[in-house]
Amino acid sequence: MNLSLLAAVACISIVLYGLFGTKKRAAGCHINTPNGIDEGEYVTIGGIQQYIHHRGQDKEHPVLLFLHGGPGSPMLPFAHDFQLPWEDQVTVVHWEQRNSGKTFFANDPKKVTPTTTMEQALQDTYEVVRYLQKKYNKERILLLGHSWGSVLGSLFTLQYPHMVQAYVGVGQVVNMFENERIGYEKALECSRQASNQKDMDALQALSPYPDHRCSDAMINKLMKLRKLQGKYKLAMQPSPRLIMSVICSPFYSFKDKRYLLMSNVLNIYQRSILDSLFESYDLHTESSDYQVPVFYIHGEEDWQTPYPLARTYFDQLNAPTKQFYSIPHAGHAPMIDRKERFNEALFDIINQIKL
Repeated sequence: MNLSLLAAVACISIVLYGLFGTKKRAAGCHINTPNGIDEGEYVTIGGIQQYIHHRGQDKEHPVLLFLHGGPGSPMLPFAHDFQLPWEDQVTVVHWEQRNSGKTFFANDPKKVTPTTTMEQALQDTYEVVRYLQKKYNKERILLLGHSWGSVLGSLFTLQYPHMVQAYVGVGQVVNMFENERIGYEKALECSRQASNQKDMDALQALSPYPDHRCSDAMINKLMKLRKLQGKYKLAMQPSPRLIMSVICSPFYSFKDKRYLLMSNVLNIYQRSILDSLFESYDLHTESSDYQVPVFYIHGEEDWQTPYPLARTYFDQLNAPTKQFYSIPHAGHAPMIDRKERFNEALFDIINQIKL
């Protein structure tokens, strides 16, 4: 059997697996309650069409806006793997941000890219929260920010506390430059402990790391570092499990799933945001006085947004209520790595904000 035939058989197998898997997962995701919601829609946010997906068993429950990471990496394709239990207690809203996921495909990236900035991302967040307030008749919205989404969530909460019920940081970014420096040093330490000279040489070839500018060279270094960090389970990397999760996602059409194949390419459309993150983002330069409850859920094995950095910052911030939930044996995506432990933390938070 020649290689082209093998490739064709593999592609057909993946498509069939995806179709069967999607149908099976969709059957287990139905919202059947009278006041429930399962709705995807495009809404005009920041002058362009942006995709928002709502799911929950009761629209009277608190509304949780999931701010995804990346920038440019929606979590909706994986939602069926972790969020279904959440829907009994909150209405979960996934917003696919500017130049991300379904929003990317609904617009002309050449026109949108010049507007994809940190400032515009915050303005978009404001408009999404306002939309949700009106749609659900809620005074405040619960924000959950993951990775890059934790940048948006933190800055938004500090700027608009009157719109936020509580803030939950997951894989919290405190200082992007320090994130990368500490993560790089940890990878070096692991390669030395493993006596892997090849990896040590590869890491040392990246030095000095990181740069304060997000140049093409820096992006190339970052991608190489992530691959090595993934080898030592220090950072979230594509895996067969995650890829199959997307292929079988009931929330993405076959056409939408092209995003997975383009995910690395999409980074070029987020360059302005990445520049801001490396050049100037540091939560220590912002107010440390939060006017709403603040909760962090952090994997103890997360070195992509290093656990020690998030823990130190959290101990210094002020909030009416605050609590840090450590998830052992979990990395950058604890909601996937340790679902039950993550859900225990999230449900405890939801119960607190309901009091």
